[in-house]
Amino acid sequence: MDLEGRTAFITGAGGGIGTAVALALAARGVDVIAVDRDMDAAGATATSVGRTGREAIAVRSDVATNADVTAAVAVGLDRFGKIDICVNAVGVGGVARVVDHPDELWHQVISINLTSAFLVCRAVLPSMIDRGRGRIVNITSRAAYRSSAGTAAYAASKGGLLAFSWVLAVEAGEHGIIVNNVAPGTTLTPMVEKGIGGPEAQLREAVQSGVLIQPPRLADPSEIAAAVVFLCGPGSDFTTGTTLHVNGGAYCA
Repeated sequence: MDLEGRTAFITGAGGGIGTAVALALAARGVDVIAVDRDMDAAGATATSVGRTGREAIAVRSDVATNADVTAAVAVGLDRFGKIDICVNAVGVGGVARVVDHPDELWHQVISINLTSAFLVCRAVLPSMIDRGRGRIVNITSRAAYRSSAGTAAYAASKGGLLAFSWVLAVEAGEHGIIVNNVAPGTTLTPMVEKGIGGPEAQLREAVQSGVLIQPPRLADPSEIAAAVVFLCGPGSDFTTGTTLHVNGGAYCA
């Protein structure tokens, strides 16, 4: 296994893309710190990772809060002694047009999707710098490049995450740390399924978003996880500060 013995700190690990990333990394020999606000969900992911033969712990954390992030990273370091990989997969949506956009929704989306990544990266960097290596992968979105009405907060948060990642790649690169993004198209997570609906609505979303894959469909979380695994492995040693698009052709950079 090309990542045998490494440890990953994964936010939003209680479901969707976060869970898929945890399992994909575990399949390649990575131990997992599964971080989520929902402890039961994080625990379920940790249990699934355990079935692969890798070690995993579940940590409850509101990653939009500095104290929680600091505590979660400390728990992970205490258990495994190191964090080799950090994947910021936590995310929330919300639909509202700018003219009547609630303040609360704006701040919630920005804090969870963007501020959390800043807090987590700031907390894991010292241990990576001490060891002179590390991989950080931030899950941004096609919405940062090509969005639609009603997604102002979401698109802004993911666009901000892109800009943050570019700066981080420069700063962290001085210490041998590689930083990249994965930008999914609409992915069939439980959150998306709840918001969009059944197969007919999912097909409509795929077509309207411009998916080129035939027959049109939404991405599976495992396909996003595969991109993350690549960016954490030796095949991407010379790749940093970039974004890997996994959107079925809905956006071509």
